[in-house]
Amino acid sequence: MLKRTISIIFICVMLSGCTFKLVYNSLDFWIDYYLSDYLDLDSQQQDELEQGLETALAQHRQQQLAVFHKLISALQTDLKKPLTAEQIANYHQRFTQAGEASALVFVSPIIDVIKTMSPSQITASIQAIEKEMAERREERLSKSPQQRLENRYDELEDKAQDWIGRLTKQQKQLILSLAKLQLQQSTMFQNITTDNLSQLKTILKQRNNENFTSSIEQQVKNILSLKNALYQTQLDEYLAQRFAIMKQLNGSLSPQQLRHLQGELTSLRKDIATLIQKK
Repeated sequence: MLKRTISIIFICVMLSGCTFKLVYNSLDFWIDYYLSDYLDLDSQQQDELEQGLETALAQHRQQQLAVFHKLISALQTDLKKPLTAEQIANYHQRFTQAGEASALVFVSPIIDVIKTMSPSQITASIQAIEKEMAERREERLSKSPQQRLENRYDELEDKAQDWIGRLTKQQKQLILSLAKLQLQQSTMFQNITTDNLSQLKTILKQRNNENFTSSIEQQVKNILSLKNALYQTQLDEYLAQRFAIMKQLNGSLSPQQLRHLQGELTSLRKDIATLIQKK
């Protein structure tokens, strides 16, 4: 539940074009919609969640969108020259921090509602999360390693083409390297997901504790920033390899691809400016 909700929030702030504006303006609805798979709330709790998410969206529009606008503008300036691995790592950190701040705005009303949930409601939520995890694990295991690689490559290729246009043979090889890297670390990520759920179970049992809110917020930050005490060394190595591949990909961009990328970023920045100005 927590990881999926955070992902929805973070992905929505990075969408482009009319889709971005459409999704953003109804982000409170979509978060509530996905949460309904995991939270069986009574009418009062549901009303409180809806009102809280509506308030959170207004707060996010007022406080957080400008951060993304500034970040995208800075990125566009730096993209006039090939980015170094250090710059890529820096932008990863800055966008992650902005994502953390965004997620916490929307997680706050969710936390407030969770505090009012009964033990039976909490148990039902955990069971729903475990059921989905089992279904995803079964689906993953039903595919051969080659199928999983092809699926991951297709996803990454589609995303890359959305941002920079048609890929060269060299760029497709870099995308394939990134797909292989992610699949090589799949066991680690699965273990981290299991560990996150274990931590969430413990935290939910202590929702009357004064540290409950800060504990949930810290887990949100850890998920978004890829922090995990058990696997931090491996995570840092994975990120370093990912940044190296991204550096090669950035350095391979043609003038036409750079124009395409700048155009996409400009469109996104203008959409954010429009949303900021909306009353």
